[in-house]
Amino acid sequence: MSEITVTREGAATLEFVEGLHAALEELAGSAPHITEDDLSLFSLAVIEIATNIAVHAPQGGDVVSLSVELSAGDELRAVLRDSAPPVHLDLTAATMADALAESGRGLAIAAAVCDELSVERRRGNLWRLVRRVGPRSM
Repeated sequence: MSEITVTREGAATLEFVEGLHAALEELAGSAPHITEDDLSLFSLAVIEIATNIAVHAPQGGDVVSLSVELSAGDELRAVLRDSAPPVHLDLTAATMADALAESGRGLAIAAAVCDELSVERRRGNLWRLVRRVGPRSM
């Protein structure tokens, strides 16, 4: 099975994140072997992480860049690179915010729907998301 890759680059803004929906649809259109459920949950995770980058990017200084590489093969993968100051997060400690909270769910959602979620600090931040596709055992 050949791997399909879709990439986008731009400033880390909510408008850029909105454009990722088209990139995810392009990936879905090129990967008919991936189920709609897997694509929907993977898309949710990608949008949550990209939104966090856009919302928490420093304002008023240098523009924070964001590049996104999405791929579909035997699994769904996303690599998001941003130029923001390094984040210091314990992803294993990401928990769902209170039901009445207006924010604070993105990392917990991404962690719940991905098989792998990591961030490395390399001249910015390098986020990796992996969702294995196919039947899941409960």
